[in-house]
Amino acid sequence: NTPGCQISAHLLIPGFVFTGLTGHGRSEKPAAAWTPEQTVDFMIERLEAGDFYILCPDNDVPRPLDERRILWAAGDIVENRPALSRWHSDYAEAFAAFIKRT
Repeated sequence: NTPGCQISAHLLIPGFVFTGLTGHGRSEKPAAAWTPEQTVDFMIERLEAGDFYILCPDNDVPRPLDERRILWAAGDIVENRPALSRWHSDYAEAFAAFIKRT
């Protein structure tokens, strides 16, 4: 936020992106995944819009679900739940109820 500054910072949160690193030997992109090119195109669009947080979609999870998962993960910190508690059996029911709320 310094006038005339030539540097900016942004946080890219990618969805499922199919690359050589994520392919695990597969050569065909899964239908749920985006290509790296799609991800970069979306990032550039959001950079030009002035976004700091760039929550990139994929072909599997709708944005409202991504947003609810992020809110739950923040709750892991403030409520001192185990990290990634949405996969913990003690929290599965509470997480499912949280996701259903609008």
